[in-house]
Amino acid sequence: MAAGERVNVVAGQKPADYHCSCEYCSQVIGELRRPDGEYYHRLERRQYYVKEESGEKGHIAKTPLHIARWAVQAYTQPGDWVLDPTIGSGTTAVEALTQGRCAAGMELEYGAILAANVKKAVDGADGVEAHVAEGDARNIEPFLQDLGREFALVLNNPPYLGDVSMPTPAKEGYGPEFRHLERRFDYDKTLPNLAFLHENDEYWRTMAGIWGSCAARLKLGGHFVIGIKDTRKDHASTYLHRQFCDLLRDLGLTFVGTAFLKHHPTTFDQNSYLKRHGGDPGGVLALYQTISVFKRE
Repeated sequence: MAAGERVNVVAGQKPADYHCSCEYCSQVIGELRRPDGEYYHRLERRQYYVKEESGEKGHIAKTPLHIARWAVQAYTQPGDWVLDPTIGSGTTAVEALTQGRCAAGMELEYGAILAANVKKAVDGADGVEAHVAEGDARNIEPFLQDLGREFALVLNNPPYLGDVSMPTPAKEGYGPEFRHLERRFDYDKTLPNLAFLHENDEYWRTMAGIWGSCAARLKLGGHFVIGIKDTRKDHASTYLHRQFCDLLRDLGLTFVGTAFLKHHPTTFDQNSYLKRHGGDPGGVLALYQTISVFKRE
């Protein structure tokens, strides 16, 4: 997939193997899927993102590029500003910059990878700006005040428990033939990453503060898009996307609808679970990213 290539949406269709039917998921925008019906591939980003982001010290939970690209295409115009408060390796910035938008964001751990990805995107585009800061998103308010911008789009795949609990082949008891799949699956324990709060009360208060600062800088008519891969606990889905949607609604934003992006190819976690349990009993395994769209009216 080339930089800037349009992401196709199969309108009004919720996948038959999607795991939830709550009020949010029942208001369907569509499924992100190729015009020929094939799924978008998670590894397409390797074609033009810096190679360091996938190395041993690379980002463990990168925003799927198709979510970022689709949101930029659907809800912004050239010259608009796009914000990601926990911007990670810079997916939101890259997809905005390569399509003629400007980007801003903050990142706690992956500053070097973020800077490399942003520099590559800026160098390949004309008339765009990027303002990214290394720091804790809890302190994003002064950064946004200094920037002094209004945003057409806030896009975020927030850090949460699923990003620090992914099993490895060793943890799952698989043999040495799977050793090549081992890698670092945890955030740096010396940094105060939000994922370590494990969705406790402090986590939700903190996310409300961060997202509240971002939502306050949305243009009227601007959109707030989040991507969530629901985690699993005791063989049941946590349905985290519902809680994140409730938070945005509490911040005064209007729910627009839900889009869906399948994990393709499936992850080691998904494959091992399916192997151990003989399928997807009860719909507890999230095979999709849930993409929830809100608007400031």
